[in-house]
Amino acid sequence: MSNPSDLLHAELRPYLRGYPTASVCAAMTWRGALHVEGLRGKGTAPATDALFSLGALTEVFTAALLSVMAERGDVRLDEPLGNLIPRSLLSDEVARSITLEQLATHTSGLPHLPPNLAAAPQNPDDPFGQYSAALFGEFLRGYHPRKPPPHPSSESFLGMGVLGHALSRRMALNYGHLMRDVLCKPMGLVDTTARVTEELAPRLLQGHTARGKPVPPWTFPALPGGGALHSTVADVMRFLETGLGRGETSFTKALFRMQAPRVKAGPFQRGLGWNVSQVRGKDVAWRSSVMGGYVGFMGLSVAADAAVVLLADHGWSLWAALRGRVPLEAPGLALMSRFLP
Repeated sequence: MSNPSDLLHAELRPYLRGYPTASVCAAMTWRGALHVEGLRGKGTAPATDALFSLGALTEVFTAALLSVMAERGDVRLDEPLGNLIPRSLLSDEVARSITLEQLATHTSGLPHLPPNLAAAPQNPDDPFGQYSAALFGEFLRGYHPRKPPPHPSSESFLGMGVLGHALSRRMALNYGHLMRDVLCKPMGLVDTTARVTEELAPRLLQGHTARGKPVPPWTFPALPGGGALHSTVADVMRFLETGLGRGETSFTKALFRMQAPRVKAGPFQRGLGWNVSQVRGKDVAWRSSVMGGYVGFMGLSVAADAAVVLLADHGWSLWAALRGRVPLEAPGLALMSRFLP
């Protein structure tokens, strides 16, 4: 393999040209060799310990929480929601039969977004910030799916929010504390958090539109499992390296389990929280995100003993959005394919 820095610059050149004021932090590992770098098309490159909102990459961590809790015996993957959410909140029998695994593979049949999202006071700058626990409770009480699960896999931000809520209920801890105690602290993820502390705030890069206009932070009071986490490339890479088998056995087992393809989802398959694509005949688990002025990609392949993390502080352009092309997804997958034998 050529010089990792050259490889990174080659694959990210189109992105940096298209988003010249975006700050990108990248981390790659291949056979135990780690490369971390900050890049920018114009201006000063960011510090590699910069903090980003993870947006939808949060979903992989929420699924990891499920897998680790299953490994510990706190929950079962096939456990129905009815065991975790009280009947007073979720009374419909079909809804109660949805399993935790179905939420993590997006086969629960839940819609992508809460149907009553528009009932919250509208704030385009923070679209989920006014979606309260009360509104979420209203949704659950009124949810009456017509058909029992599983359904064809279809991405559901709401489903991941429900999964985070159910796991929080089982352990009687809020999502941020649960993530900290069960996943982050034991795995040494020191900068991964649902709440940006005063100590971390100076390292947080603000999100921007594609053209570089600052975007206020998005918040997820009722659905943190879908998008609330913040992290650095080093922390996300530590998480991925555990998924490659470097780390404590109880965690590596749980993170291996997540990568196994379980259901078909169009051009790829899904594991727990992960998309799984065949690249050169090998499984690559990956996830990308565009949310609240940030974009991100993370991927890993046990076959290649490689992982890639790309985080940036500019959302997508109208052109990219219309074409359904998530920025950083193509370079992320291209980098992953370079590592495969």
